[in-house]
Amino acid sequence: MEQTLHSQVEGVSGALTMALIAFTVVFLVLGGLSGIIYAIKYMAVGLDRKKGGGTPASPSPAAPSAPAAAPSAPSPSPAVGADRNRLLAVLTAAVAAGEGRPVRIASVRPLAASAPSGGHEWRRMGILEGLGGLSRD
Repeated sequence: MEQTLHSQVEGVSGALTMALIAFTVVFLVLGGLSGIIYAIKYMAVGLDRKKGGGTPASPSPAAPSAPAAAPSAPSPSPAVGADRNRLLAVLTAAVAAGEGRPVRIASVRPLAASAPSGGHEWRRMGILEGLGGLSRD
């Protein structure tokens, strides 16, 4: 009696065998793709080291940043002033990226205590940014 492939994959046991084969193939392909991605990552790091390292160039143009108004109280140490300057640079870069043009931050002050807590503003801005592309024009 000759058995055909069709007769070997009948019933529940045949379905389970086919499912096992299908899942094995899928996960082998996904594992191979992950390996390729990691290999490309390591090759890029190696090429970056070979070229001389350094930080990657940012795609956005450098925005001019200006120091904020002098702090009301003297800094207890130079590290605190450096942290403040770094914070101002980060804020300036974020505003420039959002505006799409060079900006200047004149001063930074703490937000009043009446500001909502719990991320309400973040949620509102997320909704507004998500709807930004929807125009009735």
